[in-house]
Amino acid sequence: MDRFLPFLRWIRGYDGKTFSSDLIAGLTVAVVLVPQSMAYALIAGLPPVYGLYAASIPVIVAALFGSSAQLATGPVAIVAFLTYVSLSSFAKPGEEKFIQLAILMAFLVGLIQLALGIFRLGFLVNFVSHSVIVGFTNAAAIIIMTTQIPALLGIKIEQKELIFQNLYEIFTNLPKTNFYTLAVGLTSIALIVGLRRVNKNFPSALFAVALFTALSYFFSFESHGIRVVGEIPQGLPLPSLPTIDLELLDSITGKAFIVALVGFMEAYAIAKFIASQTKQKVDVNQELVGQGLANLVGSFFKSFPVSGSFSRSAVNFQAGAKTGMANIISASFVIATIFFVAPLLYYLPRAVLSAVVITAVVSLVKPKYFLHLWKTNRYDGISAITTFALSFITKPDYAIFIGMFLSLSLFLWRSLYPRIVRMSRDPVSKTFVNAESNNIPTCPQIEMVRPEASFYYANTENILEEIKSISEQKPALKHLVIDCESVNYMDGTALDALVDFLEDLRRRGINLVFVNVKGPVEEVMRRSGFLDKLGRENILPSKGYALGYLFKSIDHGYCAQTCPYALFNECYTVKDYVKFEPAPSPLKDLYEELSSYEDIEIYAGKAYRKLILKADSMEFELKADDFYTDGKGIFLPSTRMVKIREEFIPLGSLCLKKDFTVKNGFVYLGNSTGEMVNNLIKIFK
Repeated sequence: MDRFLPFLRWIRGYDGKTFSSDLIAGLTVAVVLVPQSMAYALIAGLPPVYGLYAASIPVIVAALFGSSAQLATGPVAIVAFLTYVSLSSFAKPGEEKFIQLAILMAFLVGLIQLALGIFRLGFLVNFVSHSVIVGFTNAAAIIIMTTQIPALLGIKIEQKELIFQNLYEIFTNLPKTNFYTLAVGLTSIALIVGLRRVNKNFPSALFAVALFTALSYFFSFESHGIRVVGEIPQGLPLPSLPTIDLELLDSITGKAFIVALVGFMEAYAIAKFIASQTKQKVDVNQELVGQGLANLVGSFFKSFPVSGSFSRSAVNFQAGAKTGMANIISASFVIATIFFVAPLLYYLPRAVLSAVVITAVVSLVKPKYFLHLWKTNRYDGISAITTFALSFITKPDYAIFIGMFLSLSLFLWRSLYPRIVRMSRDPVSKTFVNAESNNIPTCPQIEMVRPEASFYYANTENILEEIKSISEQKPALKHLVIDCESVNYMDGTALDALVDFLEDLRRRGINLVFVNVKGPVEEVMRRSGFLDKLGRENILPSKGYALGYLFKSIDHGYCAQTCPYALFNECYTVKDYVKFEPAPSPLKDLYEELSSYEDIEIYAGKAYRKLILKADSMEFELKADDFYTDGKGIFLPSTRMVKIREEFIPLGSLCLKKDFTVKNGFVYLGNSTGEMVNNLIKIFK
């Protein structure tokens, strides 16, 4: 029963203390919800009263059937904007046909979300990349602000589909600016922002609405050309089935799917964030049901599409909401406003609502996030920037489609060409690390590689070609070890290609070995017959075990006479090679020498057990046990990390570019204090 009526979970045991917390939170959200809902209706191209409709019944339904106790559903800027751009080509905003289509859009969005939730298809939201949403949200916030400029200036323009066309219309109509309207709008913005800075919990938007409504009434703003909201119907509309336009149904359904996904992604992201703070469980499919029912039922009461609001959910959470009752209380406040306060809102200047919109959406513009995405993952950065740019040069809903397609295409591209990591043993920790990034040599006779993807029909040839290229660089290679730690499955095409690859290696005298093979992968190998061709003895449990096992069968004469490295402990059993041993700490001498350099900051730890060197954007920490010697000079492990801005780079990788001597995975520092100081300074140049 709880699954179908989730509100029963919090109704059981509901008490006066919980109600007190919910009452405070509900009223706190309500004073934000009233002005925002009216303002967001304008974004959707609808009269302000439709925002109040969307902030009433849908909020109650979402609170009863959603899984998040604190998620505040209702009109939100991005969904309102998507509704506007999706429908503006079919009807003129504000007209009766446009209103009917907006209500129909809520009906379709509700059906889509409800169907996804009932059939447990919540995973589909994962196909809308977060980077695409970031790019669209930033662009949408800028476009939304530009749509409010005419109301702020007191001018009328013919709304176009593209932002540049609207900006041109605004520019050509600038001489018609009503300076009384502009003064009201700018004062409202200053008031909302100023009061918010004084006290972030103060309902500054509601205060601005109440203040300017009163001033408009007493000083007759209309007589000065200041446009007001006008007549607002009193009371909730009676429930009725949305008008279904069969001619446009096909066209609108595709757009409704985008609104449903983007709207739900916003709601679910907020719900997950709050759940991480409250430790409550959020069910993606139940949340889809809740949001779907909110839109579906809301459409019977003339609501346009709604979603979860980040700002109001945050206020709800911070105000101490415990259950969905807080949202029911805030919706009840809105309903009371419709019944008892609606006539007074006649005098509310539209410029004030535009100020509410601008101050609400300006926080959505986060240019630094693009840089963060670019640094974190270049492909995510490309998706975000492309979606952002396309939102200005084409219709924003098209931009989301293209962004989703680009994001999925880049994901597939990455899976087609996965990274192949060459592994070698860290000379200090004795663990296996990325040989190339740490500038550690690999064994000429035993090559270990780790493909960072599963093998399937589209990428296997690319993976094997790169591994083959690596093996061809080593004429003395005896064993090629493939680490399957990141390989979760293999398909039939991949195994057929592996058979050919195995035969090619054997013609060249190279043995193929797999380690860390997962159960399902080994089972597929066995069923396909590949395991019989490979030999059960060539499936080994780990890289360390494989190294000890395979070392016995390599050419020890080559090790002793030709190989310049001693990478493994086993190497010292067959060759005369000086081991690196811990060296006495030179940190005190280094500190005294480096202290004279003005362009390097240096900090010494207690008893000179640690030094921290800083210069420009680089930072390097040295510890007393970081120093090793081969009997002739002092070395540092190439796996020590150097911090450059916010990124950590292995010392070996950095020194490779600076022409340092690297021996057996150790970077040569010097055999005297002066030489060590010079080489440390060289690292920072």
